[in-house]
Amino acid sequence: MNREIPALWRWLVVAAALTFIPSLFLPYVGEEAVYTITTLEMWHGHVWSNPMLYGTFYARPPFLNWVMMPFAWAFGAAHILVASRLVTALATLGTALVLHWAARGVGVGARQAWLAVLVFLSSDALLYHGWLAYADPVFSLLAFAAVACVVVAAKQERVALLWVAAACVFAAFLTKALTAYVFIGVAWLAVFVRHPSARATLLKPAALLSYAAALAAPLAWFHFNHSAGLGGHEGGAMVGDIAQKLLPPSVGAWLKQLVAFPFESFCRFLPLSALAAYALVRGRASAQSAGGRSWEATLGWIALVNFLPYWLAPQSSIRYVLPLYPLIAFYIAAILARGTARMERVATYAVAATIALKCIGLVVFPLYQAKHRGDAHAAAKELVALAGESPIYADDFTSATLCVVGNIDSVRWPAAPVTVPPAGAAQGWLLSRDANKPHTRVVKTVELGKERLVFLCLGRTCEQTGASGAVKD
Repeated sequence: MNREIPALWRWLVVAAALTFIPSLFLPYVGEEAVYTITTLEMWHGHVWSNPMLYGTFYARPPFLNWVMMPFAWAFGAAHILVASRLVTALATLGTALVLHWAARGVGVGARQAWLAVLVFLSSDALLYHGWLAYADPVFSLLAFAAVACVVVAAKQERVALLWVAAACVFAAFLTKALTAYVFIGVAWLAVFVRHPSARATLLKPAALLSYAAALAAPLAWFHFNHSAGLGGHEGGAMVGDIAQKLLPPSVGAWLKQLVAFPFESFCRFLPLSALAAYALVRGRASAQSAGGRSWEATLGWIALVNFLPYWLAPQSSIRYVLPLYPLIAFYIAAILARGTARMERVATYAVAATIALKCIGLVVFPLYQAKHRGDAHAAAKELVALAGESPIYADDFTSATLCVVGNIDSVRWPAAPVTVPPAGAAQGWLLSRDANKPHTRVVKTVELGKERLVFLCLGRTCEQTGASGAVKD
């Protein structure tokens, strides 16, 4: 078999990367507006260490907002969603680069490393979760980079990479959550247990110092950044958020999760996951060549052990395991690389078909959104025209309202962003789901698909408008 890198593979990677460009301009999806709103509020209020949502503390670290800020400055507030999507798209492509580097770093050939990149860029990371303006793509890049640095540092006896891992895991924590330390901790233990020859590197004084720095960094953050409205208990709030997901809503829901989660994970890598499963069934001997105590198998164990808590947790989401996507892609590629030339060709065609599917989705998805989710941008422009220069408030944090508020903040910039109504607010406008607020009058009803919001005038503002109806007591 010709072991050179097929030119088609390189072009497929380029094509996959280019499909992220149209996704930058799609309307808000789900709760994407959380990070555009908090970034604009950070920019407007110059509160750089504690993200604010509707003027209240969001209780999340600010690293993603910091990364988004230069793009927001460059593109302007009107294009904050484009800026945030660009950050997440670059993070996903960066993850693909780190995957290639890690594969080569553990001794895998260039062909298999490229195949791993193709598997990753034909997964759910390409189709959906890799371009959404959530924290997950950036968190995944940093968490996986930390894991990759630990493994490559042990394999190549490069202690300096452990310091890079320490920086990456701290940045991952600042992006989203403390769970970044679980990912890297499992990786360290897997390498330590499975590769005795690497223990000397992992236990060098410089390595131990890097671990101490990595563990001390969050403690220092919590100590010095205790103004986030949580009374100095930000770490406890993070741990509590994790613990809450360990409480099942019901036994039936938990059992459903146990069955559905691995199946969904498998589907997120279709069709190549199915092709790899077929290869395992038809060629067990060739698949076993990746076993033993090889570094390839170690990456598989890291993925499996890290996957188990999210599988067994009563409340979980597929995007929580996004940092494991590169490891899963690596293992699928390892199976496919040991297959026949025909299997490689089928895998190549499957990647091309997935990229083509995304191109079709980029046309169909906006039409679906407009029909079933409404036009939040148009609604926001109408509300801004009604409100004029009066303050706008919101008291609802569901996705539909977030989408409208995100657009309002962009359209009204540099006016003050939307906040929750202050106590005793006597004028202004309120976006809500409750039409029976005291001292208000419904001026406009906003319908976004099946979602129904109301735009209310408050107090003296009602007297200044020509809207019909009595102000509620």
